[in-house]
Amino acid sequence: MKWFRLRPVLSVVLAVVATCIVGCGGAEVAQPTTYSSDQIAQLEIFAPRVIELRDRFPELEDYIQNKNWVDISSFIHGPMGELRVRLDRVAVRLLPQDAKQAKYYAEEIGTHLEKLDAAAEDYNQIEAGKQYREALDDFNAFVELVPDLSV
Repeated sequence: MKWFRLRPVLSVVLAVVATCIVGCGGAEVAQPTTYSSDQIAQLEIFAPRVIELRDRFPELEDYIQNKNWVDISSFIHGPMGELRVRLDRVAVRLLPQDAKQAKYYAEEIGTHLEKLDAAAEDYNQIEAGKQYREALDDFNAFVELVPDLSV
């Protein structure tokens, strides 16, 4: 009769022990240190589209230097409008240790472009130039995380 009373308690104790073993005893999953052929193939598709936009940054600098406020806004919302999507497509295909940093840079670039757009609306060349330089620095840092695919 005593065994019948202890059965629910024993079930709870076994459940707790099993949870602890599974939760604490799991092996650590190693992060990949090289790219798979599939990742390389995907990066070969998306990375050039990001680099293409990087090569257009000097146009934006010219607009800022010449105080072409309407062109700045048009450029940010036009050619650079797809920048965040392109950066995200590349970032998710990077190695895990690089992807986190790439996503950070992608967010920062977007923030700088928003601030640059606001500076253009206020006709503030100094702030526009500052945001341009910071966006370009973050963009260059992002590109450094992308593996060299020319090999």
